Amino acid sequence: MISAAKTYPPRLLPLRLPRVCVAVTASDPAELVEKAETLTRDNSFLEFRLDYISKPALALPKVKQFIETHPGTVVIATCRRVASGGKFKGSITSQLDVLSKAGAAGCQLIDIELQTAAKCKPEQLQKLRGRVALILSYHDFRATKKLDETLEKMVAYPADFYKVVSTATTLSDNVAMIKFLAREGDRHSMVSMCMGEQGIISRVLGVRAGSVFTFASAGAGQETAPGQVTAQELRNVYRIDQVDAATRVYAVVGDPIAHSLSPAIMNAAFRRENVNAVYLALHAKTLKDLLTCVREIPIHGISVTMPYKEAILPHLDNTDSHTTKIGA
Repeated sequence: MISAAKTYPPRLLPLRLPRVCVAVTASDPAELVEKAETLTRDNSFLEFRLDYISKPALALPKVKQFIETHPGTVVIATCRRVASGGKFKGSITSQLDVLSKAGAAGCQLIDIELQTAAKCKPEQLQKLRGRVALILSYHDFRATKKLDETLEKMVAYPADFYKVVSTATTLSDNVAMIKFLAREGDRHSMVSMCMGEQGIISRVLGVRAGSVFTFASAGAGQETAPGQVTAQELRNVYRIDQVDAATRVYAVVGDPIAHSLSPAIMNAAFRRENVNAVYLALHAKTLKDLLTCVREIPIHGISVTMPYKEAILPHLDNTDSHTTKIGA
């Protein structure tokens, strides 16, 4: 028996939401649809960031035409206000008008921030949900904290999905997010991850912890949030569509680590040998933070590089004579 909290809204029942939603940005309507046309060949789940267009309402006729000619594509309409981390400078009334018309144009989901919902009348939100699935979202661009308190505020507003996004300033913040998803993923349809360079763990593993889907950028330089990974990288390098509860996690750790080619090499090897595992690059700013992450995720094995080659020795589960002689 499937609990009601985990079922999709009736209007989304015919659809199976992919694990990756690709954010599409553009400065004008023609560019938005042109990018979507290119992306939809490999991605059937898109987010149209209408707030990136100076007059988003002008994009809706083209959005409608796109959706009508791509019946297998699921589209989220987002018009995030500046006050909530977006680019839309209009009023809440204007924002709701754009999103309502986006729903009428065929977008199956719309994203509204908690800050907007808090200033709406209940009937306004209910009217929007009458046609589309509602994602109620909250973004913390500074830290990962008070996740449970934030969700408690959000569930006061009926929505189909609750999106709680924080910023990872440490690797341990990913642990907090994954545990949060594990607690709440059975009760609510959650969409959650950590932003920032250190949030990669949550973007890859969040979907197995309880997040219905995650977000990716259309390509390098087209990120809509700090630390957002490209859709191609999530699928081809990290094999996110195959990540499940049995997937073992490995990593190369260091400070810095962005230059490492190990994830590409090791994940390719896992794929070739048909090993259910994923290999990440973790930027560990402190040894304590690293050890917490390794134990709590848990991570089954790590390749240690500078500056922790020597400091890690007392914490090894086992060692050999070579490590003892070298001292690293």
